[in-house]
Amino acid sequence: MSRLTRTRAAVATGLTLGTATAGLLFAPAALAAPAAPTVSPSSTVAPGTEYSVSGVGCTPGAASTVVSMVPDVEHPQSGDGTTPAADGSWKIDMTAPTELGSYSYRLTCDQYTTKFSYGTVTITVTADGKPVPPATPAAFVPGAKPNTPGIAVASSTGATNVAAPGQKVTKTYKGFKAHEKVTLVLHSTPVTLGTFTADANGVVTASFTLPAGTALGTHTLAFDGDAGSHFEETLTLTADGKALAYTGASVTLPLVGGAVLVTAGAGALVLGRRRNAGAAQA
Repeated sequence: MSRLTRTRAAVATGLTLGTATAGLLFAPAALAAPAAPTVSPSSTVAPGTEYSVSGVGCTPGAASTVVSMVPDVEHPQSGDGTTPAADGSWKIDMTAPTELGSYSYRLTCDQYTTKFSYGTVTITVTADGKPVPPATPAAFVPGAKPNTPGIAVASSTGATNVAAPGQKVTKTYKGFKAHEKVTLVLHSTPVTLGTFTADANGVVTASFTLPAGTALGTHTLAFDGDAGSHFEETLTLTADGKALAYTGASVTLPLVGGAVLVTAGAGALVLGRRRNAGAAQA
């Protein structure tokens, strides 16, 4: 492994400029970049640990050929490099930085008169050398974020807040910002139903199909715009997409009738007792 410095870069640049005129006529065709380099044992490493970057396709030319690996910054002061084998394969051994974070490096096959880039590789340094697990999104809480004032339902196909699993629904909302992109998510288990764009008047027409396997019951439709607008409403899913029948009123009339009968019976009993008492006195 060799250290590449600004001097090495300057020599390469001077030689390239010196052969530029001849290169216009006699330079070979530019090499096509081969497969991306491989990072071993992993592109996620612990601070200060050893890893290697290897690749193929950098066949040595008539002049000295080198594979360079330099930090992907605007003015790298130095880098690492290696001379490829006769078959064009190469490997660069590296030591990970001690500070946590991600580091990108440019890799180039340099034959002085011809060169090509392998692109970049990124090394991520974590405390234990293991990938950082993705953050778990916070659970959706209905009403935790207040609705943006002015947003309301303008029209709806069928019942406004009742539908069936698998049913296609079209609803129009007013009050969003002009040309705002609005994403609709069905909760509590998040299911994105679509992204819709408001017109110049802030009107959004959302046409979506409710997933067929969605459980019956009350759910929440949450609309979030890329300009900060938020609106949510409840949606009740029933087997037939119709509101549940209200049966509480059917009990009232029998109860009232029963109370009247009980009162009438009590009155008759009192009247009978009075008549019996009068007959005894006579």
